[in-house]
Amino acid sequence: MKKYLFYLIFFLIIGCANNKVVYWCGDHPCINKKEKESYFKKTMIVETKSIKKESYKKDSEIEKLMKQAQINEKKRIKNEKEFKKQSRLDEKRRKKEEKKLAKQIRLEEKERKKQEKKLLKKDKKMQDKKVKKMSKIKSKKTANEIALETHNNNEEINLSNFNKIVKKITESNKNKSYPSINNIED
Repeated sequence: MKKYLFYLIFFLIIGCANNKVVYWCGDHPCINKKEKESYFKKTMIVETKSIKKESYKKDSEIEKLMKQAQINEKKRIKNEKEFKKQSRLDEKRRKKEEKKLAKQIRLEEKERKKQEKKLLKKDKKMQDKKVKKMSKIKSKKTANEIALETHNNNEEINLSNFNKIVKKITESNKNKSYPSINNIED
């Protein structure tokens, strides 16, 4: 039993001993476990330096290095966050500009099509007016010609002569040009 008690006291003394160890990540002390683990994954090396109470000067230097490393790490993280934020803002701005340009192109295309339709309608109206004028002029001439022919022949108009007049009108209209009805747009 004395042996077990001796071993228990020995392990308690060893376990309670103050072994301060600082892990090093390359040329600076590691800030936290996360940095230590990431450095270990990269290099597969863990460096440790023990801190002795005898040298107070060394402790203060190590503490300074630790504080400086923490400050540098915070600055690096802050710079990374700012860079990410700026890149996100730039990406949003670029997408917004692309959408704006696409919308403007669509509107310009739509306006161009409207203008084309207006011009086509104007042209069609002008052509219809010309055709109507020409047909009126020709129909007046043919009616006058028919009236002269009937007057010259001193024929009375009756039902039997009506068919002859229709034939004369259709023959005179054969040479007229009519608008093409197949070219009508939707």
